Amino acid sequence: MSMDLMVKAMKTKVGSPLRKLVLVKLADNASDQGECWPSYQHIADQCEISRSTVKVHIRELEKAGLLRREFRRNGELNQSNVFHLTLDGGAAENRGGASENPPGAADARGGGAAAAPRTSHSFEPVNEPKPLCKSDPMEGFDTFWRLYPKKRSLKEAKRAWAKLKPNPELRQILITALGQQRLQHDWIKSGGQYVPLASSWLNGEKWTDEVGPMASSAGNPSPHTQLDQIDYENGLEQDADGNWKIASTAGAKQ
Repeated sequence: MSMDLMVKAMKTKVGSPLRKLVLVKLADNASDQGECWPSYQHIADQCEISRSTVKVHIRELEKAGLLRREFRRNGELNQSNVFHLTLDGGAAENRGGASENPPGAADARGGGAAAAPRTSHSFEPVNEPKPLCKSDPMEGFDTFWRLYPKKRSLKEAKRAWAKLKPNPELRQILITALGQQRLQHDWIKSGGQYVPLASSWLNGEKWTDEVGPMASSAGNPSPHTQLDQIDYENGLEQDADGNWKIASTAGAKQ
């Protein structure tokens, strides 16, 4: 951290509270020579704004001549930019609309600050930060448990879910498969006693099982068979209007 740059950043008018916050964050990371290289995501996390917003304010600060970006590459890979803060008014030639510099342009500047050893006196690491908020391993479990037909061994079910840690795509697969399997005959018969525990279903990856016959088509067989072989017109007669009705039995009793 450069206290001198921090003071200058606080006194600099930039016309936007968020832009001032980004500038102060850069000064907080900068060495006494005004150099720092935090990633856009690191700045966004620390300032609690989006990465795209950080990039917008960085460009505006560059246009105002308050910083200069040095693009770095490692072979075919881009690395985080090096930011050169110019808050003392000594870089007037950079003020007023500095444009995006293409990768590799820093090589043509001919030494200068870019050739100096890069050190940072910040009390926080300059390395890529870890995510501020870890994803909840139990996300989606409540929906799964409401849908699961056997409400037993909740603790074991939660443990299996946390171990699996399904991402959004897998959670959708689980819910879709469960919605189908809970309607199959084997899960409905005998009061659901053959339904596996939720923990067993998760640990055994049962969502990949083939779905058995549905309960609506796998119940007790109908006692009425061969109905398709009956001549339904037998015993009917057609009136003058073409409508069918039960044939008169008067003649049959003669």
